[in-house]
Amino acid sequence: RLQEILDIVGEIKQQNLKFDLNTYNSLLTAYAQARDISGLLKTFEEMQQSTDIKANLDSYNTVMEGLALSGQISRQAEVMDALKESNLSPSVATYTHWLRGVCNAQQLEHALDLLDEMKEAGLTPNSACFSIVISACLQLGDPETAFTLLKDAEQAGMAAAGHPRIYMDVMRATASGDKYEMAAYCWDKAVNSLGMRPDEGTCLSVLGVAAKHGDPKLATMVIRLLSTNGYPYKEHYFAPLVESFVAKKDLKSAFNVLDIMRVSGVAPTARTTMPIRESLGKNVQAIDDAYFILEELKKEGRTVDVTAFNAVVEMCAELGDLQRTVATYREAKNLGVTPDVDTYNCVLEACVQAKTKGMGNVVISEMKKAGIMPNIETYVKMIALECTQANYEGAFSYLEEMKGYGVIPPQSTYETLAHRLARAKDPRFHLALEEMETFGYPIRPNLSAAWK
Repeated sequence: RLQEILDIVGEIKQQNLKFDLNTYNSLLTAYAQARDISGLLKTFEEMQQSTDIKANLDSYNTVMEGLALSGQISRQAEVMDALKESNLSPSVATYTHWLRGVCNAQQLEHALDLLDEMKEAGLTPNSACFSIVISACLQLGDPETAFTLLKDAEQAGMAAAGHPRIYMDVMRATASGDKYEMAAYCWDKAVNSLGMRPDEGTCLSVLGVAAKHGDPKLATMVIRLLSTNGYPYKEHYFAPLVESFVAKKDLKSAFNVLDIMRVSGVAPTARTTMPIRESLGKNVQAIDDAYFILEELKKEGRTVDVTAFNAVVEMCAELGDLQRTVATYREAKNLGVTPDVDTYNCVLEACVQAKTKGMGNVVISEMKKAGIMPNIETYVKMIALECTQANYEGAFSYLEEMKGYGVIPPQSTYETLAHRLARAKDPRFHLALEEMETFGYPIRPNLSAAWK
């Protein structure tokens, strides 16, 4: 297009015709669109020096637009000064181009000052103005200012109508920045009012902020939208919902989510129940209250998920209270729960802490009777339990059994066994270290020094 305009200009010059305002403005537009700043400024200078032609507001706006596209903000300021000296008043379009240039140069404070300057001049920023500055805020990592501007745009009656996707952009940034109220507001506008559909990444960010700030209603809406968008249910969709109920101190609903997950074809895991366990901590009363909630669920005819039961049993074990752990474990049948390998491992952990091998053997026996196959964690705990005893020969049996299944014992297990051998001055300590090296495990200095 620039060459076409230049060809026409050449013909005008050959015929010794004078340029009129339209010709100059067309030439300015062509140079601006081609980002030919040299040609743009040269033509504009000719206009200013001409005695026959006076640049109008369109001329200035075109120059401002071209300079904005090329990031020439210092030149933009000069053009604005010239505009005001020519007794012309800048328009909203003029400021729009100026804002684009300033934001392209990442001068956010300058852009905010220009918005204030517009208002002082009696000009109402349009949706493009707000969109430009909001986008700059997001690019520069300032979601709070972006949200403030979004609200300003709403008050001016133009945010949704002009650039509806700006809600999505601000929602994404505020959720990532843990700005709960802002993210929730944008979700309501973007999804509930405008019917927009955020991508999975944005949904996960909103789920995260809903979880942390205890908003299960928002978390539920996000999960529902993900399903509507064709995403199959996944564990990491529901985990934030559990966390949101825990943050709201509604443990009963958190336990219910676990059953809902399983009914929906998603198996809860230890990761899912982590917020529950963290909320219980080593608070005996909280752990007892959690157990009573499981009883309530059973009385109400609801299903108590095994992961909910395991969370309570595990925290009993964390207390180091073997009696409480075993007593809770024995209530599985009354709660309608079928223990799984994690249940038995929780009880074994309590046995390790209490150094009670007899109960550990009972657990292993009941585990085998129930047809539950031990996993790596089971062997780790049984070896650790054996190492608490005066006679620790059973540890070697479990170690060989692990290897018999093609499982390489973890480094921590070898370290536990080696420390026990060192305390007993058992020369098999050196064999244990050799085996560790065979499996590529580093020998820590404190372990080497254990043999004295």
